[in-house]
Amino acid sequence: MKRIVRIVLVAIALISTSLVSKAQNDGITFTLLPQMPYTNFLNPGIKVPYNGIFGLGVSNISYSIYNSSVRYENLYGVNANGEDVIDGVKLVNNLDEQDNFINGKFSFDVLNIGFRVNKLFIDIDWRMKINSELQFSKDFVGFFVLGNGNYLGQDNPCDFNLGVDIAAYSEFGVGIQYDINNKLTVGVRPKFLLGVANVVVSNDKTKIYTDADSYAISADVNLDIKASSNLNQELNHIGDLTSFVDFDKLGIKDFFNFKKSYGFGVDLGASYVFNKHFGIAAGAYDIGFITWRNTKVKKTSKENVVINNAVFGDINDVANMNLDYKSMLSDIVDEIWGDDELIDGDDYTTTLKTKIMLQGYYELNPMLRLTAIGQMYYVNEQMRPAFTIAYSGAFLRFLNLSVSYTNSKYAGSTIGAGVGFHMGLLNLYAVTDNVMVLTKIAAPTIEMSTTYSAVNFRVGLALTIGRYESQKERFDNED
Repeated sequence: MKRIVRIVLVAIALISTSLVSKAQNDGITFTLLPQMPYTNFLNPGIKVPYNGIFGLGVSNISYSIYNSSVRYENLYGVNANGEDVIDGVKLVNNLDEQDNFINGKFSFDVLNIGFRVNKLFIDIDWRMKINSELQFSKDFVGFFVLGNGNYLGQDNPCDFNLGVDIAAYSEFGVGIQYDINNKLTVGVRPKFLLGVANVVVSNDKTKIYTDADSYAISADVNLDIKASSNLNQELNHIGDLTSFVDFDKLGIKDFFNFKKSYGFGVDLGASYVFNKHFGIAAGAYDIGFITWRNTKVKKTSKENVVINNAVFGDINDVANMNLDYKSMLSDIVDEIWGDDELIDGDDYTTTLKTKIMLQGYYELNPMLRLTAIGQMYYVNEQMRPAFTIAYSGAFLRFLNLSVSYTNSKYAGSTIGAGVGFHMGLLNLYAVTDNVMVLTKIAAPTIEMSTTYSAVNFRVGLALTIGRYESQKERFDNED
């Protein structure tokens, strides 16, 4: 039993860490630091308070994991001897029926250059991104932990649902921001996207049945796998996807291939300041698509597939967990999915994970700004709301602080904090949307990624040209 639970946990950990351990968090809080050079990162219509920006390699690095349901506290129980042991039943019982997901993102800016020409600000970005999303049903884990004996009868099927969406790509963007007047700024950022690798797995209608009398297993199957890669990796079998999604060996050259998969995107936004105290902004981030070529696919759709005449012959085998899980897993691949061979497929298109934002703020003085932000995230094929309230302030002309509270269906409730230093040309910052994760910074990866719903960091070092202009100074100068 312990071995099987470990297999499930390792599978979850692999997808939530090694597949997404290089993750990108586009959390809103880092844009709230007053002297931050990337105030327009998520909304190209928010005015950049400098005449120029330069960043190379370490200017903007981010990592995140969002985990909706798997909690470290639910992975362990206590046995009769008072020892902590892996508790698979506890894990399964604390999952949602269908809406369990683990999302991970990573990005870093290879190059960022921005410059102002009168009322026009132009910024050029070259950014690497890896986004991943795993969705699974409670029964997907329960089938391996509890055994098929937990799903006896035609009216009690196992909803063996799994969804995977992983993409690595590079992004070349040119942002154009224009000050229509002293109050209204609009912006657009068209982006050219180069696809590196992608895996999309849809298995959301597969049901496994166990006959209550004979214990024979059958299934209704609906599997759709699409994969594309510009890497030097063979993709001939489902098992090859395990090594395929190991991005540890990716180099910059792999993100710079114009010959195969590509797409387009755009960010849009506008901001309006009423006076030196009040302002609002609205924007949409990552509207776009990538068309993937050089693809491998597998599609299976069939009903009443007989998997095994009887995996177990006595109900006591279920009670005592005397089941051959290895054979069961092999039967699932060989008999439910038919076989594990991937074949050449047609081009296909995936969309970016769009985010829509609306925010407003009140600034009493440069040391006290209060901001409210509403967001909609596209996660697991649904738009999910998030709401943030934040404090930010600048002190002694070089120290920037922010504190935020976010509540979302996307990642639960978190308290974030950020610090930035603005010293002449140099701008250094570090931000997290969940300060509690700092207590687990030295913990094992599985503990760090499952203790809290959100684990994310963003750090950077960039150079700015021109004196920072606060909103108060902006209006005082106008007067």
